[in-house]
This record gives sequence, structure tokens and C-alpha cells, in this order.
Amino acid sequence: MNLPPYLSPEDEQSAASTTASGAMAIVTTPAGIVLHLRDDKPEIPHPACWSLFGGATDDGELPDQTIRRELREELALDEVNLRPLWRVVDLDGDGRQLTIFEARTHRHARELTLAEGQALGVFDLASALELRLADFCRRSLLSYAAQA
Repeated sequence: MNLPPYLSPEDEQSAASTTASGAMAIVTTPAGIVLHLRDDKPEIPHPACWSLFGGATDDGELPDQTIRRELREELALDEVNLRPLWRVVDLDGDGRQLTIFEARTHRHARELTLAEGQALGVFDLASALELRLADFCRRSLLSYAAQA
């Protein structure tokens, strides 16, 4: 898989100082964008924030393999069309370099099984941007809105 470009020059500069990586997805359904409310635990990045789905890359895993695994684990979602969008660095979290994907599914949110976090919600872009979001999530959703 060819990696997508960085979202910004700042992300590219920050990526030079990290080896940790992960993958996150903007999950879209017929009703809107699916986000989850992260657990309110101080030991995790972005506690009690709404977030994209995804996580850390396992050894030897490519970003598209990571996001497919994470979507299965977090939402029981196998039927998805992936499109790589860009890479960002989670500067306010653990500094991890993240590959952001669009993950389109025809399944409805009521058919998804949340296995991580406090709640699942479906939002239009404007409503999603009003939520308490991690900075990399907000920047990703703003960029996604700009290309829609």
C-alpha cells in the first residue's frame, strides 16, 4: 500500500520524531459519520472525547490491515470500502503517526456492535464538529468536509 500524503507540513515535520504508528477511519453510513465516545480513563489518549475508530499498528502490520482489524474489533464491521486519505500526527495524544481512511459501509449504525468506548453516535459533519473531539479528529473531519 502506498501511504497517502501528510495532512499538513507540520504533520510531516512531527512524523520525523516518532516511530509509533496507527490507523483511524472516518466511518460513513447512509445516515452519516459514526463516532464513538472514548472511555473516561486518564491513562488513555483523549479520555471522554468523541473519536474516529482505529488504533495502534501491530508489528509487521500495514495501515490498511490495522484499520480492518480495528473496525472488526471495535464495531464488528467487516463489510467496508476503504480509501486512504492522509496522515496526521496525534500531537495531543501519544504522538503517534496515524493514517486516516474513509471507511464506507452500507450497514446502519443500529447494526454495528460497539466493543470499545462509552457510546456510539451518528452525526452529520456540522454536528460532529460541534462535539468535544481530539485535535487530529477535528482536523481530519474539517479536511474531509472540505473535499465533500
